[in-house]
Amino acid sequence: MFEKLPNVITGFTALVLSISVTYDFGFFFWYGVSFSEIPTTLSDHLRSSLIWIPSTFFVIFIIIANELISRRIERAHTEEEIIQSSKNPKLLALWRRSPIIPFILLAAFLPFAYFMEIEVPLFGWMFGLITWWFFIHDFSFSHKMVVERTSTNFYFFTRWFPVAAILILFSGAISAQRLPEGEHYYFEIGKSKKEYVIARAYDKYFVLWNVESKTLDFIPSSQVQKYYSKEKI
Repeated sequence: MFEKLPNVITGFTALVLSISVTYDFGFFFWYGVSFSEIPTTLSDHLRSSLIWIPSTFFVIFIIIANELISRRIERAHTEEEIIQSSKNPKLLALWRRSPIIPFILLAAFLPFAYFMEIEVPLFGWMFGLITWWFFIHDFSFSHKMVVERTSTNFYFFTRWFPVAAILILFSGAISAQRLPEGEHYYFEIGKSKKEYVIARAYDKYFVLWNVESKTLDFIPSSQVQKYYSKEKI
């Protein structure tokens, strides 16, 4: 068991780093900034994991708890067994599938919203694109022959990897969108004092939201004499 521990740690670190890079990409893409303009290091991206790991673990906990409770209530019966045991299988099947209806309507609305230039919240685009991906994936594997000739690992990867990528990218973008609502700080840089919201605190510089110009500023840490919360003055 302990012989595999280094490989497990390496794999977990690579996974966290990949998620952090994807999250940061979504964050900076919202402001039109590419990674080529940001001299980040691997440690910078790993530090970004402190932003998304707590909420991710909380969501995973809720999903697992919901699954365990549902399996206990339904006595581990399959979906088909639950429906067939009902006095009105058709009605129960419709009721159990009803939660996906809003997502289907949202996915159908997105192309119309795009061409009509109707503003849709990022959450709407995120869940709508995930729904579209499920449509595409289900259609791709709708033929029995395709399913029989596809490994379980490949099916699982192609179904859930794009979903995870969409979730992470949009989570970064949503975080960027909400950045101006964060806590305000005063930064003393040279002889000037400016009001900022901290986006990232990397090893060698700060990524800051400039409250006045409403832009991202990249300030080397060596130039910052001190900073303090506006609320604590």
